[in-house]
Parts: sequence; structure tokens; C-alpha cells
Amino acid sequence: MVVRGNHVRKRFTLVITGGPGVGKYTTAKLVAKKFHRSKIIDINRMLIANNAISDDGDDNFGYSIDVKKARRLIDYETKIHRNDLILFGHLASYVVNPRKISMAIVLRRSPYELISVYRKRHYSPEKSRENIASEILGITFFESLKSFGKAKLAEIDTTGDTPAETVDKIISLLQGSSKSRLGNIDWLPLVSRNNDVRTFLEY
Repeated sequence: MVVRGNHVRKRFTLVITGGPGVGKYTTAKLVAKKFHRSKIIDINRMLIANNAISDDGDDNFGYSIDVKKARRLIDYETKIHRNDLILFGHLASYVVNPRKISMAIVLRRSPYELISVYRKRHYSPEKSRENIASEILGITFFESLKSFGKAKLAEIDTTGDTPAETVDKIISLLQGSSKSRLGNIDWLPLVSRNNDVRTFLEY
């Protein structure tokens, strides 16, 4: 239990996931500010620091994950922290135990906004295209749905929103003021109308 004045609520463990450029890190920091003494964990950094990721993988990212070790690390963190815990990273659906969390949020963003984000990050054309294709196809969303299930999953479109507006939506979900809606974000109609299917999805 966490006490805020005369108000008592359960401690939460929140997962924030999504592809590169959707605002995971910024959102996690702002959510933590709303709930004092919250602990934030960058999943990727923690796994790298503890040698749970190796660079000898043959997947598209060029590394492989020691899933068992990663899950043990995450489980330990969720066990030892008595205050609110926020875990963020695109690998969450592979390494976080769904039984140990309160809610998982998948952040989504328009592929056209991501173009600008990736340009600022100096992504190669190949890397940008790969990540945009993943967002259009909803890869992270479907992996999260498979891992966390409908009851604990929410999907938020950050397109055009300020980070503060995204955080307000998350807090509303955590407090039960709004209900999660799944599967209502689909970029394919937009991409099709702009005749960009081949640009983004054909290799």
C-alpha cells in the first residue's frame, strides 16, 4: 500500500513500451514525477549492464537476449522495490513477467512523425524504414498483447500530443478514470491514402 495524505492506494508496477521514438523515456520520467519516490528502470540499460544482452545475435538488431537471466533481473527489481516502479523499453514484452505488473502501456506514433524523429537521431535510411515498418504493422503492440494479455494492456497514440498530455492519459488509466481501448490504432489506411505503402513496407 502507498499512502498519500488520507488516501491509500496500492503500489503499482507500470510497463511503458513501444518502438523507438514514441516517447518512452520522457513519458516514464514524467509519470515518476507525478508519483513521488517512484523508481524508473531502463530495461535495455539494465540488461546491458548485467550482461543479459550479447552482441553475437543473428537477428535484425544485431544482438541476442538471455531471456532467463533478463527475467530473473526484472523479477528481482519488482520484488525489492516497495514504492511505485516504472519499467520502460521496447524489450518489455520478452522479459517482464505479466503476473508482476499492474499495467502495460504501448505508446504508438504516426509513421510520418517518426520520419522527423529518426532524421534528428541520424538513423540510417535502412534503420528508419525498418522501425517505421514495425510501427505500421504494430509489432510491439501484438507482442505485448500476446505477453501481457488484454486485461493489463493499454494502447496510446502519442501523435500530436505533448508529453504531459500522454502522461495525463496514463494516469487516467492507472486511476481507473478511463478504460483502455485496444486495436483502434491502425496506420495502414493513412499510409495507403498517401500512396506510401511501397515506400514503407516493400523492400
